[in-house]
Amino acid sequence: MPIVDKTIRNEDFEAVIRFYEHKKEGYSFCFEEEKKKEANTLIRKCITAFVYRSQKDLVPELETYLNDPSSLHSYAFFETKLIETTYEYFTDQEFQKRLPFLIQHMDLFDQTARSFIYDLQGLSKLRAYDESAIDCFQSAKALSVLIHIPGWLGLIDYHLIITYLRAMLPHKAFPLFEESGRDFQNAGAHRRILNLRFNQAQCLMKMKLYEEADQIHLNLLQTYDQVDTKRFAAMIYVNFSWSQFIQKHYQEAINLSRKAVELDYDFCDLYITLAYSFYKLGEIPSALAAIEQYKIQERTDDRSKMILLFLEVLESFLLKKYETFEHQAQQLVPKLAQWKDLEIDPFVYEMLIAHYKKTNNEHALCPVLEKYIEYLKN
Repeated sequence: MPIVDKTIRNEDFEAVIRFYEHKKEGYSFCFEEEKKKEANTLIRKCITAFVYRSQKDLVPELETYLNDPSSLHSYAFFETKLIETTYEYFTDQEFQKRLPFLIQHMDLFDQTARSFIYDLQGLSKLRAYDESAIDCFQSAKALSVLIHIPGWLGLIDYHLIITYLRAMLPHKAFPLFEESGRDFQNAGAHRRILNLRFNQAQCLMKMKLYEEADQIHLNLLQTYDQVDTKRFAAMIYVNFSWSQFIQKHYQEAINLSRKAVELDYDFCDLYITLAYSFYKLGEIPSALAAIEQYKIQERTDDRSKMILLFLEVLESFLLKKYETFEHQAQQLVPKLAQWKDLEIDPFVYEMLIAHYKKTNNEHALCPVLEKYIEYLKN
């Protein structure tokens, strides 16, 4: 089938628009070429704000641009669609719905905008725990090499790092920290450097280099208040508590988790640390209280739902409701692969092994032992 040329001559396009303006009262099209330049300049400002984490400061300017009817009804139509998507992302709205349209018309954007679109697509997939986010970020990175926006390449590497860590591929994330940090340093994006250090600690933990990770946590807690918020401190406490938890320093893990709660930031993951640490210390009422505290929060995002499933398994185990426990655990185990960054696999297997040993169920015990061994080998 021959390829059909879908382009239209400028004079024909203008004639069609003039006809439409005549037919539709109040409609006006902006034929100024400068509008496209204005839109592309604003897209670059969006990228810069993203790098420096100053997105909220740019929101009023984005609103002014989008409230101008000539922005959409102009030669900058496609660029305006990207700016709409960016505005939704910067204001914590659902931005994913416009991405298929942007991807479909990718060839109509310049290299800077294409790089930005691929990065947004990667972030969308990252939210959905879709590992194809890696391909999106790599496409964004390939396009960004010749784009001279300080810190942009570093930010794409940072997004790749997060994706690799979520996919439990710390060995792929590790080499990117130096590159990303150097780019952030050259750009003066100091708040991003803090986030990078935070994720470097996560990477070291996943590589079982706990002493090095804990040193980063301590350094961050000493310096965060100079440039960031108490929310960041709470994130550090959650991360630090998990490191102590994995090292079986259960009381210290509980103390650090409580400090995060005291800062009024209840990250869902810390309830795994609290409940299971109390269980390992033999403080069953406290473990059950932590689970109940989580349940009454009625969280609705997918990660929180997965954590709830785990906590319900632990609750049934602690209450010795063994039939319920076994049923819930069997439902949970197939989901572990999708949520491997939660790293709850060993705790589920430990409970199942204890249960099957107690009930002398060797038939069920052997497959669980095999899965546990396989997990430990990886």
